[in-house]
Parts: sequence; C-alpha cells; structure tokens
Amino acid sequence: MPAEDNALWKIREELIGEGLLPGAPMRAPLEQAQLDDIAWRLLRAGVQPTVESLRTVYGRGSPNRLHPMLRQFYAGLATRLQFAPLAEDVPAPLRQLWLQALDLAMDAVTARHAAQSEELRRREAELDRREAALAQRGGDLAAPVLGNAYRRDSSARTRGDSSQD
Repeated sequence: MPAEDNALWKIREELIGEGLLPGAPMRAPLEQAQLDDIAWRLLRAGVQPTVESLRTVYGRGSPNRLHPMLRQFYAGLATRLQFAPLAEDVPAPLRQLWLQALDLAMDAVTARHAAQSEELRRREAELDRREAALAQRGGDLAAPVLGNAYRRDSSARTRGDSSQD
C-alpha cells in the first residue's frame, strides 16, 4: 500500500505543478474531464482508480458524486481503448498484436464478469433460501409465543375480574 500511496501523492503533486489542481482549500467540484484525467494518470501509475484514490489525489469529493462519474469513466474505457487510433508509422505486425491483445483483454473481462455475475446469482439464491427459512422459523416461533401471551392475558383478566367481585 505504501507504493500506491506514493503514486497517489506523486500524481497530486504533478497536478498541482501543472496548475490543474489548485492548492486552495475551497475548490470547485470535480468535473468529469478532471476525473478522467486523474483516472488515466492513476492507471498509468499502476493504481486502480477508485473513489478513495480519486479523493486522495483531488483532496476532496463526495463519494455519492464521484461514484457515478467513475462508473462513467469505466463505461467508456473499453471503447476508448478499442478504438484508440494507432499511429501510421506502427508496423503492421505490432498493430495486429495490439488488436489481438485487445481481443484477449475483452475476452478476459467478459469471462470475469460472467463469473462474478454467476457468483452473485448464487449468493442471492442462498440469501433468498435463508430468508425463507428464517421467515418459516419466525412463523413457527410466533404462534406459540402469541398463544402464551394470549393465555397470560386471559388469565390476568380472569384474576382481575374475580378480584373486582
């Protein structure tokens, strides 16, 4: 984690040095273009852009505001990488390797997404099963408890009625 922290502070210092991140305590809210720039810098430094890493670099920001912006960055990431123009002077074999690498990366992301989705479905089914079991047990337990409460209430009324006579 210390290496990641160093990378975050280095990016922060670069942004301040470039005048893109004023040091004043009261700044305007982070805009999408700024977030994209910071996220790209994080990726280049080998750090996954997260809400916390963005807040560390920028110095502030509500997670409720940053999370949708970060999702928008990630949503466009694959498209930007896939359709990034290759320089004309790049040899054809390297272009072909690049396109193959993009295909492999897309396949890996798709497979990982499918595995995570399946795991979430499995967990959701398990939680649904547990919830149904708890509801059943709660219903089974509620009847005797309610019955006992009714009997106690009835006997208290009976004793109370007889003491009034």
